[in-house]
Parts: sequence; structure tokens; C-alpha cells
Amino acid sequence: MGDAMRIPAKPEEIVEVYADESSQNKHRYLVLGAIVVHLLDTPELIDAIKKARLPELPQGEAKWAKVSKAKLAAYRRMVDVVFDNQHKWHFHSLFVDTTQQDHKKFNDGDSEIGFNKELYQLANKVRQLYSKAYFHLYPDYRDTRSLPEDLRQILCHGARKRGDTRDWPVRRCQFRDSKRTIPLQVSDILIGAIAYQLNGHDKAADANPAKVELAKYIMKRAGIADITKGTARAAKFSVWPRKLRK
Repeated sequence: MGDAMRIPAKPEEIVEVYADESSQNKHRYLVLGAIVVHLLDTPELIDAIKKARLPELPQGEAKWAKVSKAKLAAYRRMVDVVFDNQHKWHFHSLFVDTTQQDHKKFNDGDSEIGFNKELYQLANKVRQLYSKAYFHLYPDYRDTRSLPEDLRQILCHGARKRGDTRDWPVRRCQFRDSKRTIPLQVSDILIGAIAYQLNGHDKAADANPAKVELAKYIMKRAGIADITKGTARAAKFSVWPRKLRK
């Protein structure tokens, strides 16, 4: 069935996916993750996060890079909003060892293609986990030659090839600006904590004590003893150690 023929999804069928990534260039492990929330629950999530930020973080973008001792309590409360409401919103992530990526062999020598493949893998996993939903995918804005609409088409065609009977399961794919998109800010904090531990920054002599504490707190709340091993695939807070082709 063509794109123009698709039947509109009902609001209660739509799941929003707010996807972000850790630094692509500087560190060994690349982490991608997404807050996943039903469209009808998104306003409640945003309101809860706004309240959790007060009084230490009344304005500005909340993000892992800005975690400090003075703001630590606010960041912990933001994380608590996710873990205290796991019946409503979830977090799914994957990580790859960039030293194992062979862009020359698999990605036409282009790291951008390699990154897009990981975003595809994360979105595809979410599609499989929420088998009755339709999706609005909102990656954090980045400077790229790739159009979000291209990713949407690829995801939908891939789903059909795998026998997915939903008519165009990904209904929207648009960049969002994390400065103005609170669910993306939460994704950034959770991804940051995962990457911080995977890349060993928490063990560095000059480690930021507030980041060390927040990363430990997030792992404790997620029930993760060893981040390198990941979690169960369908956990409400999932971490997927993705093995790359050789």
C-alpha cells in the first residue's frame, strides 16, 4: 500500500520516540538511546520533568554535560520521574564499540552511514517491542546530509519485508531541538550516564564527582550491575550491547 493510502493512526495508537546519542567522535563507545512514551502521556511526562527540575534548574537545557554538584539533586529527581513511572514511559538504548566499526567495508567509508545504521537499529528494536503502535520518531537535530524522511521510508520498507502488517508503522520522523524538547534532554542524561561508565570516565583521576554519583544512581535504579553486559531485551530500561559484523 502506498504512503498516500495509509489510514490515519488514532492518538491512542501513537508512540513517540525521542532519540539522542552520545559523542560520536571522541570516545570508544557510542551510545544511542530514546525515551519512548505514548502520545497521550507526553504532556504528563513534560510537566513532571519541569516540576522535578525546580528549584535548582529553573531554566535552560538540562543535559549530561552540565551535571554539577549544585544541580545534582535536580538531575536525580528528573531521573526518578522516569524510573517511578515505568508503566508509562520507557527508555531503550544500544551501544557499539567504535573501534570495531569498519566504515570502509560496510559504510562506503562514511561514518555518517554507520551512525544512521545504529539509529535504524534502535528505531527498529522499538518498532518490534511495541507491536501494535504507530510511531513518531524525533531524533535530536544534527548537521547531516541524511533526511529524516529517508529514515522513515527505510524503516517502513524494512518492517514490511520482515512481515510487519502495520501500514507504514513509522508515521513521522522529524528532527527536534533538544534545547526546546524536554524528553530529548532526559534521553541525553541517561545516555550520558551509560557512556560515562562504558568509556571509563568515572574511573579517571579527574572524574566529575557529581557525574560519578549520578551515573551510579541511574545504574542502581535500573538494577544494572555491569553495564557492559546490557539488560534483558524488553526491559523498561534496556541497554543493548550491539555486536557488529566482521
